[in-house]
Amino acid sequence: MFNLEKTTNIKVDIVKIVNNIFSDAIKQGASDIHLESTRDGMVVRYRIDGLLKVISSGNKELREFIFSRIKIMANVETTGLPRPQEGNIKFEYKKDKFVDLRVSIFPTNLGECCVIRILESTKYFDNYKDLGFTDEQVKILEKTIHKPYGLVLVTGPNGSGKSTTLFTILNKLNTPERSLVTLEDPVERQIDMVRQTNINPEIGLTFASGLRYLLRQDPDIIMVGEIRDKETAKIAVQAAMTGHLVLATIHTNNAAGAIVRLNNMGVEPFLISSALRFVSAQRLARLNCPYCREEYEPPRELLEKLDAPKSIKFYHSVGCDKCNFKGVKGRVGVHEVLVVTKRIQEMILKKPSDEHINKIAIEEGMMTLHQAALAKTYEGLISIEEAIRLTE
Repeated sequence: MFNLEKTTNIKVDIVKIVNNIFSDAIKQGASDIHLESTRDGMVVRYRIDGLLKVISSGNKELREFIFSRIKIMANVETTGLPRPQEGNIKFEYKKDKFVDLRVSIFPTNLGECCVIRILESTKYFDNYKDLGFTDEQVKILEKTIHKPYGLVLVTGPNGSGKSTTLFTILNKLNTPERSLVTLEDPVERQIDMVRQTNINPEIGLTFASGLRYLLRQDPDIIMVGEIRDKETAKIAVQAAMTGHLVLATIHTNNAAGAIVRLNNMGVEPFLISSALRFVSAQRLARLNCPYCREEYEPPRELLEKLDAPKSIKFYHSVGCDKCNFKGVKGRVGVHEVLVVTKRIQEMILKKPSDEHINKIAIEEGMMTLHQAALAKTYEGLISIEEAIRLTE
C-alpha cells in the first residue's frame, strides 16, 4: 500500500509513484484503477471484486504530474485542450512479466479522470470450470466449438466477463492447424499465433468492413468483439454459414434475447436458425471470502420466495482482513447456456419473443441464470443475497 500524501519530491518521484500505483493495483487483484480529479486534487480508487475502494489522495500539483506521466506512457496527446483519449501501456510488473493496461482519459468539470483497465497478457483459464461453467455446460461448449462452422454468442452486461470467456475459447482452439483472426475495440489481450486487429472507424475500419475483409484472409475461426449493427450481424451470420466458426459478443439480458436482438437487427430468421449454435448469457458473482465464511440462516421471506430445499445449508462471509472486510473475495461466472436445438430452430422461423424461446429452452434442459446462481449458492460459493442481486 502506498500513500500519495507522503510524497515529498514530486518531480523526482513521479515515475516511481505511477509504477507503485500500477503495481499495488495488480498485487491487490484490481480490475480497474480510477484516478479522479476532485476540487482539492485527486483520489485513487481500485475496483476489486466488482467494488470500488478508496486507496489514496493527492493535491492538484501531484495530479498534473501523474496524468502527464500516464499520458506519455500511453502514447496519447499531452498538450492542448482536455479531450477524451484512449491508449495502451505494456507495464513490466515483474522481471519479464508484462501486464497490458488500457487507458481511458475523459474531461470533467473538476479536471480529467483517468480509468485504467488491467489486462494480464498471460492470464488465460485452461479449464472452463474455472470460468464458472457446470460440467454439463462444459460438455455442450466443447461439443459446439469443435464443429467446423456456426455462430457462438456470449452476452451479458459490461464487466460480466464476456471477453474472458471468448479468449478462453480462442486459447483452447489455437493450434498451428487453424487460422484464427479477431476484430476488437480495442485489442485487449495478445495471443500468440492469432491475428488481432483494432477497429478504427476514422479510417473506415469498422466491425462490418473489417469482417468483410477478414473473410478474404482464409480464416478458420473469427472472433468479433461485438455485434453492434445490422451489417455486422448479417456478415457474421453469413460467415458462420459458409465454413467459419464465428465467436462474438452481443448485449442482451438473457440468452434468448440474443436471438430476438438479431431479428430486430434485420437478420432473416432462416439465416439465424441455420447459423446460430450456442448462446451463453453470463454474470460475475462475488464469491464468499473463504477465510471468514460461516453458515447462517437467511431471512424467512427469501427462503419462501426461492422455495429452497430444506436440507440446504447457506453461507455468507462476515468480513475480515483477508477480504478488506468486504465479505467477498474473487468472482466466478454464472452462465445460462442456450443450445439451438431443432425445436428452437423451428421456433426462430416464427420470429418469437424471448419469453417463448426461453420457455422452450427450459423444456429442452436449459438452466436459467437464476437457477445457475442458486446452484452456486447451494454449493456455498456465494450468498443467497448475491444470487438474487445478480438475477432479479
